[in-house]
Amino acid sequence: LEHAINDFMAATALWTTPWFNKPKFHLFVHLLTHIQRFGPARLCATETFESYNLVIRLRSINSNKHAPSLDIARSFSHLHAVRHLVSGGYV
Repeated sequence: LEHAINDFMAATALWTTPWFNKPKFHLFVHLLTHIQRFGPARLCATETFESYNLVIRLRSINSNKHAPSLDIARSFSHLHAVRHLVSGGYV
């Protein structure tokens, strides 16, 4: 398994460096030690965090792209205010 992980990491580094610098690839570095210490690898999925990118991207649809962070923050602030009003001021 250690050789397979090293081969995979080497191939990925040669293929494209932006993909190599993702947190998901850093998990592979510790995978063998984790398996030896705790057993089969579970709960290593990062897809739930990556799916949040869709939420942020949907908030920037009507943005003018000059200040996307500000546009997204205003959109989330508006959604939070609406949620607060709809819940009767409890959230």
